[in-house]
Amino acid sequence: MTDDQARRITQDFLDRQGEATMAGDVEATLDFCDIPCTLESLQGRAVVRSRAEMRAICNAFLSEMAGRRLTHMVRRCLDAVHKDDGSIWATYETRYVHERQLLTEEPYLSLVILKRCQGRWKASGMQFAVARDSPANTTLRGWQARRIRVPTEPAMRPPPGVASHREVFEKLAQ
Repeated sequence: MTDDQARRITQDFLDRQGEATMAGDVEATLDFCDIPCTLESLQGRAVVRSRAEMRAICNAFLSEMAGRRLTHMVRRCLDAVHKDDGSIWATYETRYVHERQLLTEEPYLSLVILKRCQGRWKASGMQFAVARDSPANTTLRGWQARRIRVPTEPAMRPPPGVASHREVFEKLAQ
């Protein structure tokens, strides 16, 4: 794979993942994440070990975006390299749009590590060089301080056995 192909793959990934995120489709966004996944900035770090944890982080990030009335995230791949282990390491920049107005602040830079999993590219790590009050930083700070709660997923219960229906069987036997 050439670096140009790696850049095109990364840009496509950033566009599709960003669209899912900004549409508020957390389940679609989760499909772009390899678990475990490491997310970090200068003010917070999350080593995400389950879909439930990633769902909680995505929901917190979306709340941050909505609270600031950010409507779009414009990301541009700057450079990408295909690694021997079947991964792509890429840098990109992000700008936010606030109610149809591109914000004038400088874009922030990020590094993403993409891995090919289950027939598609997924993020296995992301590092953000962001301002202190950016949505990404605020979300990661909240995770680090354990302010983001992970709802427990319902446990799979085994199907009921014959003993749980004994009363019904006894009535049928009469």
